[in-house]
Amino acid sequence: MFSTLTTINGYNPIKALFLKEYWDNKRAILTTPMVITGLVMFFSIVGMINGSSATIDGASISEHLSRAGNSSFESSEIITMLIMFPSIILMIAVVFSMIFTALSVLYDERKDKSILFWKSMPASDTQEVLVKLATVILIIPAIAIGFAFILQIFSALLLGLFVAVNTDQSAWEIVFTNINFGGLIAMDIVPMFINILWVLPIITWFMLVSSFSRRSPFLLAFIAPILVAVFEGVFFRSNYFLQAIGTRFSFIKRFDLEDRLEDGVGMVEVAGSYLSTLTDPSLWVGIALAAAMIAGCIQIRKRSSIA
Repeated sequence: MFSTLTTINGYNPIKALFLKEYWDNKRAILTTPMVITGLVMFFSIVGMINGSSATIDGASISEHLSRAGNSSFESSEIITMLIMFPSIILMIAVVFSMIFTALSVLYDERKDKSILFWKSMPASDTQEVLVKLATVILIIPAIAIGFAFILQIFSALLLGLFVAVNTDQSAWEIVFTNINFGGLIAMDIVPMFINILWVLPIITWFMLVSSFSRRSPFLLAFIAPILVAVFEGVFFRSNYFLQAIGTRFSFIKRFDLEDRLEDGVGMVEVAGSYLSTLTDPSLWVGIALAAAMIAGCIQIRKRSSIA
């Protein structure tokens, strides 16, 4: 299967461009989530061995399990949360991978002069830039979600083993019959891609900086907004710019198990609340700005050679 994915038969520039991005950013796409998954598995084993002191959402694993019998709703949500929690660490690491990849995809090819070779290939600058964007906002998170599924299966098996060894209860009844698979899948996929839509202007800003920066795009990407905010605050006594950036993150909801259980709100409903943000006009304003910045990336790349 892997050989099929990496083989190009005939004229297929888009597949070639995706393969190029994979090999150029293999560390962010594959190595980082693989290493993080392995580390989380290791520390999950350590946490299960010392389950009485390892805490999740303010309570130990043993305390969570003891509560997982009060109602069918609580049992399902608690067990599913315990299985999902380790993958949150993986998703945080993936965010950083996306940031650094966006800051490097258009800068590195100018720095190592490989842009001269790729400009000679039968692929337009528009195709190049859109494939790079798709790599950042689709390929990296999609691979991460795959590793998250693996990690969650491992967590379910480990939790079942913990129940079998440390309690008199049935691991099948306590753990495996109480996994909310719909909620688990929804919370893996929906928040990830809705979050990406909200922060798309920030990602494309990083790519825009990467397209023209002569050196250190990381510093320029962060210093420029800071200077804009300071200028606005000093001369206009306002903070509209910071508020506009803040709206990109205002939709993020804290994963609070206690509040959700008290309100009787499950994971599927939480995922649905993310989908409801698609009707927010500020989301579409941000997407329009992102489209403008991608258009800027394309035009700059047409005129770029080396950094």
